[in-house]
Amino acid sequence: MSKEIVVRLVTASGRSRIQIQESANFADFQAEVEKRTGIAAAQQKFGLDPKGQRPVGGAPSAPLAQLGITNGAQLHLINQDASIAAQVLTKVLVPVAPEAPVARTDGGAAAAGSGSAAASSGAASSSAGSAAPKAEPPKKTIAVSGHPDALKVDPKFETFDSFIRNRRYDTAALPGSQRYVSGQITKGGMIKLPPAMSIKQQPYRHIDTLSVINVPEMENFIGYWQGDLLEHGMQRLGWMYGYYLEDNNYDEGCRAVLEGIYEPPQEMIGEIAQHKDDPRKDSVDRVMEACGLECIGWIFTTLLLDDDQLLSPLEIQRIGRLQNEFSTDLHFTKYRLSKFVSCAIRPDASAGGAPCLNPFMVSDQCCAMVRDGILTESTDRKHCVVREAKKNELISDFLVESKPTKKLLTDFFIVRVNDTAPKKHQRMFIHAKFPRENRPTQPQRGRDDLKKYFRNVPSNEPSWSRYADFHLLLYIAQEMDESTAIGIAECIRDRKEIPEGTQMLINAMVQ
Repeated sequence: MSKEIVVRLVTASGRSRIQIQESANFADFQAEVEKRTGIAAAQQKFGLDPKGQRPVGGAPSAPLAQLGITNGAQLHLINQDASIAAQVLTKVLVPVAPEAPVARTDGGAAAAGSGSAAASSGAASSSAGSAAPKAEPPKKTIAVSGHPDALKVDPKFETFDSFIRNRRYDTAALPGSQRYVSGQITKGGMIKLPPAMSIKQQPYRHIDTLSVINVPEMENFIGYWQGDLLEHGMQRLGWMYGYYLEDNNYDEGCRAVLEGIYEPPQEMIGEIAQHKDDPRKDSVDRVMEACGLECIGWIFTTLLLDDDQLLSPLEIQRIGRLQNEFSTDLHFTKYRLSKFVSCAIRPDASAGGAPCLNPFMVSDQCCAMVRDGILTESTDRKHCVVREAKKNELISDFLVESKPTKKLLTDFFIVRVNDTAPKKHQRMFIHAKFPRENRPTQPQRGRDDLKKYFRNVPSNEPSWSRYADFHLLLYIAQEMDESTAIGIAECIRDRKEIPEGTQMLINAMVQ
């Protein structure tokens, strides 16, 4: 069976990845391009450069390989009137309007304006008015010492695709491709020492921006933590649902867009919230998939860390486990990577203790070390600690600035992600009024909440708009059935009227 290849198509209005069978011919490729861009096959002009000075083409029956169109190839569609939906993952297209310029921080740390935009409505309106500058070439970063692997104070990150393009798409030497295997000492046998590993900051990232398009959803989550839980010393977590788009602020960048937060059953373990086994999580995934959404990350609240620390060692390992769980090898290089974003909500001392949104990921090297059981949990609050070798076991030495150590500063593993709050946007869920699920200090949701919701939603709205509430959909899936919720979700996604029979069922519940 022929395997699929990925061809990166560049047009005047964006980029997209086209997946097609390796055995396909040029006519098959042109048909796929026509479907994506609206340019008829006879009018399509391809080139290896934006101006078409190195044209690519041939007979419709010519195999793609014969024309030099192979896995990972980048082609430019010269037609200026081509339009393309530059969605990164293979979900049903989400109908969103283009965003206006947004507030952005080049290094990835949450700035006061954009961070507060997710935390409070007042800050949201002020920060969103700022214009986002175009991405500049990476600036020189300052290292703590003169060593090339020294920890950098203000690291800059390339996009992943740009990084590997400059290395001819060689991923074999990347940290995620490495295995941290230990050796065994056998009596009378030869001792093979495992190779030493250098700990370095990652120069690239898989997600460049987290865009909070549903600001009321974020405000409600943070408000519940501040108003109900914080005084009792309790924390909160949730799964973030949304989709991925190409981020035109960066060379082949990727943006995660937040549309909703599902709060699973959870409990406090020590100082953190931990999710319990959740039999409904798969149902939530299926309903959101009908909307064209998927789980793009998680969000958690926490108290301020000491000494301006960004993430604690415990958080680093937890994020690494989640990124491994939500990893995939669908990238055209088959390199296993994750686009799972972690969002920490902490008090910001510079803003008078107001909560600030801090999106992060951890490096591929950290994920590989977590995957292979190299790191251990310890009481050290500033360092990730390499575990001790078992009896007759040999573990690699881990080098920081060429010196072996078992205590690794967390900053080596942190990858900062920008956060934005769009000034003008079209979010999928028009409303954010229905009560949230699994909140221990609030009454359990019921039919009275359903009645109250529809009383407060204008009756002159289109039917799909009246049902366009993230948590209402989840309630319908729980109280009625999943197939009904999926049908409504598809109508919300496509902006079409809810079937009359479904509306009659819901009306019977609210009478």
